[in-house]
Amino acid sequence: MKEKRLNINANPVEYNMDRLFERDALVHYNYFMEIACRMTRSYTEAQDLVQDTYLRAYKFFHLFEPGSNSKAWIYRIMKNLFINSNRKKMTHPSTSLDNIIYEPRTESSNIQDNLRYDVSKLMQKIKDEYRMVITMFHLQEFSLVEISKALKWPLGTVKSRLHRARKEFKMIMEKATL
Repeated sequence: MKEKRLNINANPVEYNMDRLFERDALVHYNYFMEIACRMTRSYTEAQDLVQDTYLRAYKFFHLFEPGSNSKAWIYRIMKNLFINSNRKKMTHPSTSLDNIIYEPRTESSNIQDNLRYDVSKLMQKIKDEYRMVITMFHLQEFSLVEISKALKWPLGTVKSRLHRARKEFKMIMEKATL
């Protein structure tokens, strides 16, 4: 099947990309801000997510098929960006500099840091779809319904993957302690 593209050279007045983008994409900005706030549970992260979404949508707007559902197209972009950023956060955990500077270093904090590092290493051994669900549920405190909506999976799938993730993580932890 041949990919449809806007022919911007046919009639520059008719295909003014900025106007089309405003008409088809920017009208949904508030809708995507609400969804991003629910996904990220942080207003600033939601702003970043929506900004990245619209940048990506604008960059690839020439691939958008006129007359199709722009809201669904942009939602798919936002969902993929959210999932990819969560994967990146899981593989590259970050620490706030505020905690490092102002927290006195004690032996117990070193033990906690080592434990966090060990747990994150063990989490990397879990399958991606399991790791995503267990991270969103236990670390980001999403409800099962929110995870289901964010990942566009049925609720039963989320429940079974969370169960399997816990089971797999338990087996990995047991192997690590032997």
